[in-house]
Amino acid sequence: MDMYNFGDDDLSEGLSPEERDDVLRRFRQQLNGDPGDDHISIPNVEVLEELVEQCIEEESYTEALRLCEYWLRFAPYSHAAWLRKGVVLTNLGRPEEALSCYDYADMLNPSDVDTMINRGIALDALGLGDRAVECFQKVLGREPENEEAQFNKAVALERLERYEAAAEIFQSLVTSEQFGKECWYELGYCYDFLDRLEDSLHAYERYLDEDPYNFNAWYNRGIVLGRKGHFQKAIDSYDMALAIHEEFPAAWYNRGNSLANLARLPEAIQCYRETLKYEPEDAAAWYNLGNAYEELGEFTEAIECFAQSLRYQPDNYEAYFGRGSCYDALEQFEEALTDYDRALGINSGDADLWFARADALYNIGRVHDSLECYHRAIELNPGDVECWYEYAETLYENGRFSDSLAAFETAIRLEPDWSESHYGRAKSLLAMKRLSEMTFALRDAIRLDPRMRDEFTDEFPEVAAMQEVRQALQG
Repeated sequence: MDMYNFGDDDLSEGLSPEERDDVLRRFRQQLNGDPGDDHISIPNVEVLEELVEQCIEEESYTEALRLCEYWLRFAPYSHAAWLRKGVVLTNLGRPEEALSCYDYADMLNPSDVDTMINRGIALDALGLGDRAVECFQKVLGREPENEEAQFNKAVALERLERYEAAAEIFQSLVTSEQFGKECWYELGYCYDFLDRLEDSLHAYERYLDEDPYNFNAWYNRGIVLGRKGHFQKAIDSYDMALAIHEEFPAAWYNRGNSLANLARLPEAIQCYRETLKYEPEDAAAWYNLGNAYEELGEFTEAIECFAQSLRYQPDNYEAYFGRGSCYDALEQFEEALTDYDRALGINSGDADLWFARADALYNIGRVHDSLECYHRAIELNPGDVECWYEYAETLYENGRFSDSLAAFETAIRLEPDWSESHYGRAKSLLAMKRLSEMTFALRDAIRLDPRMRDEFTDEFPEVAAMQEVRQALQG
């Protein structure tokens, strides 16, 4: 059985900061001493309360919990002890246990506002935001100007994604001596989700005026700048975050994204590699690394990265799509088809996937199957002019000239100045022996791109020699 001895009663009148530090140091030595020593000398209850407060201020929560337990052994009916133990447990990520402490505190002092507020904080930590808001509102019913209740109510509303309501409260508290700085930070977060990006930037900058070494604020500012398309400024903000805290994988990752958006792909690759140094199982970082290598034409490296991404996130259809595209570029069409099929098994509603699958099928000679895929892609995205063109070309090659003509004409409606579609229309009309209409279509193609003249002459030399066609070729 443990035995505890009180120290000098003279300490009950309070300690100077230096004395408190010394008592806490000696007490820590005893707590960390020989586990077989069952005689621990502790200060009196009043000083013990001071030590708990100091540990909470220092965020030494494990030590604070042990102190609270000793405190409750000597004062089991102390409202303050139960309250402080609840606060400590919440900060240790044990909010459900904290609620039990607040139940005891309530029995000892049912009308205590601090207990109500901290109960609300614990409920919020458990994801019970609506009940948390009720707690804070109960406090505000008694003390409408209680800033702690107002602030924590806003935090709970923010977690409930009720950003307008949260922002209104945070805005009302920006002049608060206790909560004003944190309110600017939270406003930045709320305004970001409300798409009020200028207001979000302003809020983060106001916060950084007061706390320029908060790497999370620099990071969040970078996110907002990236959303505005200000990628270089976003990079500068991530650089500030990383200068303060280098081991910050999210900042490396988003710095890489901003660099990729500026087409600075080798630098982006370095950032993704830094991300993976800290989080080697980050599927998104592997995926974006693969994209960067693919953009650089380094398809083998890209395939390896997409494979790693799929190792950690097997249901990411975009990684299958990316790897399939790389196999396609390397003319490994069967492997590409395998990946496209896996991707479509996860998401059959992606028009670009059907388009890519159609091209791969065409490249291995499965023309009929490719036509079905082009048609499916068009159904999903009827405004894709390139897909209409490829569909039309394949129909033409398959001898379905009437259908190819209709498809080329759709492509022309979508993009009237694309010479290739006009040339395809001319070919279809020629195959249908509608020579007069063909010459007008050919003129349109040559007008948009004079190189179409030589292409037609090389492809259809006998037709090009006809008088009527020669006139069209001459413009």
